[in-house]
Amino acid sequence: MAGSFNVLIVTEFNNLDEKSKREIFERLQEHGLEKIPTLASCEAWEIKVEAKDEVEAKDKAIQTVHNVCRTYPFELRMVAQCGTGQILRRKKIFEP
Repeated sequence: MAGSFNVLIVTEFNNLDEKSKREIFERLQEHGLEKIPTLASCEAWEIKVEAKDEVEAKDKAIQTVHNVCRTYPFELRMVAQCGTGQILRRKKIFEP
């Protein structure tokens, strides 16, 4: 049975210029991610996902971020959390 899950994603964008970062932020918001204000150099996002469980919700949220970011050459570090499940850590280098 599918449910609605909130997924928290914390990202760090390395080797990315400000113009590209703004474009990515706008595209993430278009795909349903809501930016959460933070004090650190990392960016926090939340998205509501329809999925059968927490694991699928995290996978869908991570896939959304990857799909937005894949056209920009930079390094993305990400942590995703949903409910009481395991925290997922990812590091991905997108090539030009």
